[in-house]
Amino acid sequence: MSGAIAAALSLMCALQPASAQSNRATLAQSGTNNLANIEQMASAQNAVATITQTGNNNIAGTPGGAAGIMQMNAQNVTATITQNGNANQAAMMQDDVDNSTAAFTQLGNNNQMTARQQAVSAANITARQDGTSNFAEFAQLDVANGTVTTRQVGTSNELSVRQERAANTSPVVEQDGTANVANVTQYLDYYSTPSIYQNGMRNEANMVQNNARDTQAMTVRQTGMDNRATVNNSGMRNASIVTQTGNNNLATVSKTMNFNESEIRQLGNLNTATITQNGTTATAAQPNVAMIMQLGNNGNATLAQTGSNNRATIVQR
Repeated sequence: MSGAIAAALSLMCALQPASAQSNRATLAQSGTNNLANIEQMASAQNAVATITQTGNNNIAGTPGGAAGIMQMNAQNVTATITQNGNANQAAMMQDDVDNSTAAFTQLGNNNQMTARQQAVSAANITARQDGTSNFAEFAQLDVANGTVTTRQVGTSNELSVRQERAANTSPVVEQDGTANVANVTQYLDYYSTPSIYQNGMRNEANMVQNNARDTQAMTVRQTGMDNRATVNNSGMRNASIVTQTGNNNLATVSKTMNFNESEIRQLGNLNTATITQNGTTATAAQPNVAMIMQLGNNGNATLAQTGSNNRATIVQR
């Protein structure tokens, strides 16, 4: 499909008149060097946008510009981008919407996807990448009841999830392959359950929470070799657990404030674990609790706590 035709399709989708009830836009492309863009504005409710691309070098959206699908000021919105090919790029943006779903599927090589949801209630992002050299980045801002579920299968993958001023969120990152990097960052979040699962070699996982409270479980689980995990948290009543099964693992957990729980489990060789909890003078009902368990070879454990009424355990076998 020529660039002129693709641009015309993009313009037609963008200029569709808004309906008081519902809008539905579907765009399908087969071929190479395609470009697709759908915009839905003030579509009172039931806005649905779908882009399907089969071929090579496809782009949903404008590089460095407009998202492939943009939805604003609507309720019950769904955006879906499916790309089957090589060197694909996809982007979505949902702003000031309720009950939103953003779904990506990329099957191929050198894929890249981004999604942004802002001022959204009941926000959901699902994404899957099968291939190599994939990159994914997701942001949820001012979101209530948000989920991010992602899976990358391949090599050299990198993924980032950022959530700000959110509540009841549950980002889940799963990576199967080698040389993967995953980052989850949360600011002013409440009642969240972030998770990172990595299976492969030379993986790295980082979790950061600033001014977060009542986290049920920050979970990092790594299976493979040369893994590194870092958890940083500032806030109260937050819990985390890092589990590493493999070789040459390194786990570091740092927390401030009170009533936090930290646990590191390492099953393998040459592991190093460090937990630091900096609390304040607290009542007996607000202690910090920490445990390091190392079952393997050449384990090195360091645990430091400040404050009062804290509990600590180190087990090495």
